[in-house]
Amino acid sequence: MLIEEISLRHFKRFREASFTLREGLNVVKGPNESGKSTLLQAVMAGLFWRADSTRREVRESVTWGESGGMRVELKGKSDGISFHLIKDFSARRAELTWEGERETDPGRIQERMREWLGIGSEAAFRATAGIRQDEVAGIAEGGRELGESLQAAVGGLEGGPGAVRAREALERELGEMLRGTKGAARNPGPLARVEEELASLSRRREELTRAVREREEARRRLAELEEESRRTEQRLEVLEALIKDTQERMDIEEDVEDFQRRYRMLESSIKLLEEDEELAREEESRYAALREVLSEEGERLEDLERRRAAAGERIVGLSRNLEEAAALHPRPWAPWVMAAGLTLLLAGLAGVALSPYMLVLCLAGFGLATLSLVRGGYLRMHSASKRLQELRAQVEEVRAAEAEVARCMESIMVRAGCGSLEDFERLRRGYAELRARREEIADRLRLLSAWGGDRARLEDEARSLAAEAGLRSRRLKELKGRTLDPEGLQQALREREELVRRMENLREERVRLEVILAGGEQEEELLRTEEELAQLEERKRRLTMRAKALELALQWLRRASRDSLDSVTARLEEMTGDYLSRITGGRYRKVSVEGEGLSVSVWSPEKGEEVKADSLSRGTVDQVYLAARLSLVEVICEGKNPPLLLDDPFVTFDSERLRRAMELLREYARGRQVVIFTCGDHYDLYADRVVTLAPA
Repeated sequence: MLIEEISLRHFKRFREASFTLREGLNVVKGPNESGKSTLLQAVMAGLFWRADSTRREVRESVTWGESGGMRVELKGKSDGISFHLIKDFSARRAELTWEGERETDPGRIQERMREWLGIGSEAAFRATAGIRQDEVAGIAEGGRELGESLQAAVGGLEGGPGAVRAREALERELGEMLRGTKGAARNPGPLARVEEELASLSRRREELTRAVREREEARRRLAELEEESRRTEQRLEVLEALIKDTQERMDIEEDVEDFQRRYRMLESSIKLLEEDEELAREEESRYAALREVLSEEGERLEDLERRRAAAGERIVGLSRNLEEAAALHPRPWAPWVMAAGLTLLLAGLAGVALSPYMLVLCLAGFGLATLSLVRGGYLRMHSASKRLQELRAQVEEVRAAEAEVARCMESIMVRAGCGSLEDFERLRRGYAELRARREEIADRLRLLSAWGGDRARLEDEARSLAAEAGLRSRRLKELKGRTLDPEGLQQALREREELVRRMENLREERVRLEVILAGGEQEEELLRTEEELAQLEERKRRLTMRAKALELALQWLRRASRDSLDSVTARLEEMTGDYLSRITGGRYRKVSVEGEGLSVSVWSPEKGEEVKADSLSRGTVDQVYLAARLSLVEVICEGKNPPLLLDDPFVTFDSERLRRAMELLREYARGRQVVIFTCGDHYDLYADRVVTLAPA
């Protein structure tokens, strides 16, 4: 599993905080009291604490001065699956989401976390993957859960059937069977329930012998109940009247406030109507002629404006073309070339009869005449002159059409009372603004009142609201002194609720007493009780035998559990020896692990024998147990790779031991996650990510 982000709210010193981690070796550093241990505990809370737990550790983790609870969020990945875990201890709820799945049941969430981590409890996690500075040598912490995890790792039984699950099932059945037999329990087991029923029937047998005396006591108690019921009913009547008057007063106050709001809306509507009437008068006095013209000639006026605009654009285009055509003039040499060519052509034609060489003179004259007609010659002049005439004719035609449009528009403007087009445009803009304001007023009137522009209806409704408000105000004066303030009302409601419950209890007690008084078959009931007692005694005997059989089966299973634990030690010894050899530079290579307590011994080359790890130097002990912890994580979790949390466990290591240990951890952290909590900077060199905590 990889934790990528942890977010905290109201968790000890962290009121609002978020921390990002990554795969590989992470270092969380900061001075004392900066929150390292708090962050470590927050990870434990996110992974293992139940959000609905009320234990002392949860209560003491809430930030000082916060009345609500705390909240822990974890985001990360497990086997490539992204997950988001929320534990809200204030709302006592938890939520786990992953790949479109969502789970809110606390038990199932813990099962899912056990599946991803490979470890099912905080104790087992701290005994393997969570190493604190003062717990380096505490490898046996975790007890029974650690031994069962080892068995499951060996047999591949984690989450499935097997000796561990069978033993757990027997322990649950036996616990269920014996629950409540050695102390009080909210939900006692079958044996405790039988004992309770036996005790109840025994008490009932004793009660039957005192039936007559109890009936007398019941009669006396019934008289007391009647008197108490009478007093309670009287008090209820007084409270009901107070509550009713107070609630009526509160309703009237709300009505008066609503009436005032509606009255203000009506006043606004009337003011808008007055403004609309003023605008209507202005429209009639100032814009009547324009309105008539726009009504009758609106479409024609729009057409004339379009035609006028089109004519203006047409004149601009024709003027530009006219200027371009006027710029085209024949070149100055063209007339002379034309005259020379014609002279030579005529002379050649006249003399061709006299001499055939005059034909050459004709060809030369024809060539010159042709040259005068090409680009820049008489042909261009002729075509340009024709183009100029056409453009001038078109300009005159368009201007005549524009003048006709202007005359038509002037006739319309004269009807509207305007002397010029500018005056007409200003008048039309003013009329458009006036109409827009009147439409805006109409829209607001529709929003403010259902009567819209009906002033008489609005004034009637305003008078009606004023009258209703007056009636409510008079009723408020009548209720003055007969109602309660909000705090008194709440107290009265609570008292009424308590009195109602008391009346119900009194009725139930009265029914019970009446049943007692009606009973008269004590002898027959006593015989039935004796028979039931005999049946319960037989049932108790069978349940006791069943409990003894379960205890015997558990003894055999526990013995088998110890035998299966022995089978894992070889693998644990091999892995621990390999890790220890790499940390110590090959000085210690062979490790032995014995018993359910996982007692570790190391082969000492100096002594030539195995010695208990505790008898070695403190630094060597730390190395041995670090290697054992890393091995336990791999053995127990079987490839699940939970995050390894180290609380500065290398304080006794010299520089060479520290270097070897950190190189081992860096290699171990490939594809995994290791987090070291420390006060100094000596791990930064090896870290893939460093998180620095601010001092308190």
